[in-house]
Amino acid sequence: MAGSSVAAMVVGTVFIMIFGMATVSLVDNIDQSIKNADYELPDPKVDLISVTDKPESTGPVSAISFAGAIDQGTGYLGLGGQTCPVSGGSGTGMSVTISVDDDNVSGATISSVGSGYTVGNILTVNCSSATLGDPGHNANVSVTAVHDKNIITIKNVGSETVALSNIILTLSNTSLDDPQGTPFNFTTVYSGNNTFIFPGEQISSDSFTLNSIVHGFNLENDPNRAFLAVFEYSSSISVDVT
Repeated sequence: MAGSSVAAMVVGTVFIMIFGMATVSLVDNIDQSIKNADYELPDPKVDLISVTDKPESTGPVSAISFAGAIDQGTGYLGLGGQTCPVSGGSGTGMSVTISVDDDNVSGATISSVGSGYTVGNILTVNCSSATLGDPGHNANVSVTAVHDKNIITIKNVGSETVALSNIILTLSNTSLDDPQGTPFNFTTVYSGNNTFIFPGEQISSDSFTLNSIVHGFNLENDPNRAFLAVFEYSSSISVDVT
């Protein structure tokens, strides 16, 4: 056989091999594309079961009473207009601004609402002054009302386990000109041990107060609608304020 014929056969064989390998690679790529096209995205389903906005057993103080002569204390001379912390009761962080008549407290208004207080708590006003010596003592105020707190209950109604970090909530008040609050993650109002919610499982948030930065509503606001979103699934419910 002539040398040119052998060379032609070798070149032809190599070409056929390369073509065959390219064909196999192309088929593999097509198969992978079909697999990718058939891949199902996550389809979680988490519903809002209830959302409440009402007074709980404890909370930030929204109203106090001052019984005048009974609770006016002594030693408050020169402390009128001062903001003073309180002691006693079940909570922490509350303070009041006092008005003074001579040596006694004649009135008090809430300066800082604190947290964890109960209606009926008796709180002692503890004022002090570096220049006046003996601080005021024994003036009392009583808690007559606490601010509303919120509890959100959710349930996994689908067949997929869902990470709590993927659940986004939004509160709204449809009676306002700017009704929509700020979206927040469920994990910001939940301190339990769960990091996932399993199919059929139901979880409630902590009892929490509204925050204008986190939730888009002030403490005294009353949202009337709640929304939940997890990937492409959403749920909404009216807020129970009774």
